[in-house]
Amino acid sequence: MIHVAPIAGFAEHQQADAGRYLALLGRVEALCRQVDSARQTANDSLGRLNALPQPEVGDSSMLVALLDIHRRDREALFEAMRQLESAREALRAAASTIAPSSVAPLHEDMQQLNRR
Repeated sequence: MIHVAPIAGFAEHQQADAGRYLALLGRVEALCRQVDSARQTANDSLGRLNALPQPEVGDSSMLVALLDIHRRDREALFEAMRQLESAREALRAAASTIAPSSVAPLHEDMQQLNRR
């Protein structure tokens, strides 16, 4: 049997990595909610735009206003999706630094977030 002395600070390092992972997991969950909210807002503005009757010639000010609102909402959705993808990449990177035994209970959480 071979005995190896643990590396100094190993336990603290693992706890710090797990804490970072949990913080990133919380951020991903918050960003998922933000994406859902932005998606709903964009869908609502698109619904208002589609419900508008076809404009007469020269009477398109309402159409232009609703189209601008929808474009703004859609861009907010895309920005939230980009932030979510960046946070997921950071979460994957953090997960790769944690020992497999400490990741096992957290693995299911990450799998659920990837399904969204």
